[in-house]
Order: sequence, then structure tokens, then C-alpha cells
Amino acid sequence: MGFRKNSWASVWSVEEGRGNTMKVRISTSRKKKDSDEYEQDFSGFCTFIGIAKVKAEKLKPKDRIKLGDVDVTTWYNKEKGTEYVTYKVFDFETSNGSGGSDAPDKSTNSTKNAKKSSGLEDVVEDGDMDDNLPF
Repeated sequence: MGFRKNSWASVWSVEEGRGNTMKVRISTSRKKKDSDEYEQDFSGFCTFIGIAKVKAEKLKPKDRIKLGDVDVTTWYNKEKGTEYVTYKVFDFETSNGSGGSDAPDKSTNSTKNAKKSSGLEDVVEDGDMDDNLPF
């Protein structure tokens, strides 16, 4: 899936970064079309900033995370003749709620939140909403 929003990643290391950041090494993989094997399509150190920094403090190696808001920036150092790439993560969720996710449990709160945001809290009974809706 690569380094993009909503892709799943494996955490390999977590350490303090510069300033108010965490430096986290992650990787993503995708399934090969012709077999049941997976191949790595991204691996690198990412800068976790803001809310992601706070959550990353609880991460451990081998945790699985779903990337939220991310960004990639590049800059060129003219003196060294080198281009640098920075991968930034601003938010993420964990796969099982452990290791730093403060996200609410989807099974209990998503239906209630959807009802509130759509104004259907008094009209729709619990369990009547289709969880596969795109909104």
C-alpha cells in the first residue's frame, strides 16, 4: 500500500526525535497478485509530530498501526549536492487499541457518532445502521 493515509504499517523501532517529535521506523507491504506472498513497498524512519508523537511514546516494536494524516517533504542541500526526504506522520490508530491509540473503539462508538453527526440519534435504533456505508 505504500506510505499513505489509511495504509497499515509495522513498527520496528521507536526513539526520541529532535525537538517535540518521535523517530519511528515503519514498513508497509503489499500482496503479490500471482501468489499469497507479501513484498515490502515502503520502509523508513518517519517523524511523528503532534498527536502522533504522544501516541508513539506508547508504541513497541511489532505493533501494527493504520496511518492517518501523513506528509512527505523534500529539500535540496546545494552545498552537499544531496536531496533529503522527510516522511511525517501527524496521526495514526493501532490495530488493537494497545500501544498508544487513544481512538475510540469502533464497534461501540461509530454507530453512535454517525447518528449524532447525521441528526438520526432519535430516529435510528442501535444496530439498524449498515457499518459498510462509506460515511
